[in-house]
Amino acid sequence: MRASREPSGPITLLRAWAAGLLSPAVIRTVVAGAVASVPALYRWLSRGTGGTCSARYCYAVWMRHFVRAVRAGFIRRTPSALAELGPGDSLGIGLAALLSGSERYIALDAVGYASLSRNLEVFDELVQLVSRRAPIPDEREFPRLKPNLDSYAFPSDVLSAGRLERSLAPERLAHLRRALASVVDGGGATGEIRYIAPWDRWKADPSQPVDMVLSQAVLEHADDLEAVYSAQASWLSPGGIVSHQIDFDCHGTAAAWNGHWAYSDITWTLLRGWRPYFINREPYSTHRACLVRQGLEIVEESLQRDDDGVDRALLASRFRQLSEADFTTRGVFLIARKKSPGSAP
Repeated sequence: MRASREPSGPITLLRAWAAGLLSPAVIRTVVAGAVASVPALYRWLSRGTGGTCSARYCYAVWMRHFVRAVRAGFIRRTPSALAELGPGDSLGIGLAALLSGSERYIALDAVGYASLSRNLEVFDELVQLVSRRAPIPDEREFPRLKPNLDSYAFPSDVLSAGRLERSLAPERLAHLRRALASVVDGGGATGEIRYIAPWDRWKADPSQPVDMVLSQAVLEHADDLEAVYSAQASWLSPGGIVSHQIDFDCHGTAAAWNGHWAYSDITWTLLRGWRPYFINREPYSTHRACLVRQGLEIVEESLQRDDDGVDRALLASRFRQLSEADFTTRGVFLIARKKSPGSAP
């Protein structure tokens, strides 16, 4: 079989080093994969997932997804119920949605990272940002954050003074703060906030669907994409939307942004080690096909292209036939809608 003729992991790594594909981060990647075989040590070394500790980052992410969906006409107001995949260190993105008027937020993660003390700090900082109708942080503050917006002004036309008066009422803020403390501290749930890790423990109540499913640089880490997209379709109300920013770059495993497609499966197994999750190396066409199979209609997609990657001749055999679109797509922002019963196919 063709796959059996792929070079071994160490040989592929040596070839990649000679070709200039490896970055110094790869050694750390291999070590981290080995460390993951000791769960307690891995959790200690992997304390945190990055940007979601920042209230301004969470505010920027939520507002970008919300504004893009509103401006495109896919939603008219803050979704009543929001589910987020992969919230990471804090629940700040969902908390920003609650402060904007959402009524329920379900946070679904692969591994439980959320910290009570930091979440309470993020909540208080978000209250200040929404209360003063702060402009949305733009690419000058977060140069790599997608999607982009035409305007970073606070969306006062949608989040009106009356809506904010209700969502930021002192008694509601106090209630949300108590709910947050209870959920993160005890891993339980309230009527407004649920935090579930691992995410596939959640069995959604069909009588309480969500209006929007959101993720930010998360779906490139899912091992079973079909299951993840199937779950999203089952959570959504008819006409509800998913809003995802998906990154397809190597996440530091190679010098070139798409250098991870040059590794054989054996080498990739070595790089992953014993981690509970890693990047899945699937191109955009795989995600798109999963969405369509699950009855989700793609209504907006903004591809982020990059032609400055590894030479196609260096790709591993399983990636050598990537379409030109997949080969140059470094990221995508997409919105897909669950079709209502009786809608045209």
